Amino acid sequence: MQNRQIGPRGVYLSLLAALAVLCAAAGLFWFLRGQEPTAAPRYLLKDSGGHVALYTAEGVGPLATYEEIYTHLLPESDVLALQQGVPVADETELQRRLEDYGL
Repeated sequence: MQNRQIGPRGVYLSLLAALAVLCAAAGLFWFLRGQEPTAAPRYLLKDSGGHVALYTAEGVGPLATYEEIYTHLLPESDVLALQQGVPVADETELQRRLEDYGL
């Protein structure tokens, strides 16, 4: 039986392969760690008569109508989203979105 020795090139390639596997594992861990569970929305913001209105997540309402926010003055992407209903997770997000819309 022959005794094979690994030369410097073999050691280098083995270390490089191990480093590649380690980097891939670390990247996968980092990616999966960053996934936050998405909370079910509490509210919906929708267009109601040309203004932004607040509904429950089930579509009951309006709970409030923001007469100061005219939807026709918003960017087209916001108008389209409001026509479909913009999900809002909590009061903090609600406040942020209303500020984005100009309240």
